[in-house]
Amino acid sequence: MVQERGPGGRGEAVLQHLAALTEGEPGPVVREMPGARWTYFLIPPGASEGYDWPPGAKCFGPATRDEWVGIPAADGNTYPLSWRCGAPEEDEFVDPELLHGLVMAQLAPEAAEE
Repeated sequence: MVQERGPGGRGEAVLQHLAALTEGEPGPVVREMPGARWTYFLIPPGASEGYDWPPGAKCFGPATRDEWVGIPAADGNTYPLSWRCGAPEEDEFVDPELLHGLVMAQLAPEAAEE
């Protein structure tokens, strides 16, 4: 599982657009409560390799030095992480192509227009 994250309000904005484009079913998304309040979008393993993610988005996966995935429990107290869109079903992921387009529009609008 690979995480693509976006900081605070920008991650939430990406999520709102993603939810609108997927009829409210964006896939598994985790929110970090304290600090920078990152939003984590879980995409299929290896899916991030085909994209050039803009500054402000951080990918955790095979291309990074520190690989880790923090996943909250399906229910109960999971602080400081929580499911933003509910715990996923098996093999359920965020669409990486759609996510990339939204992240580019949010963090690098001039590049998204090219």
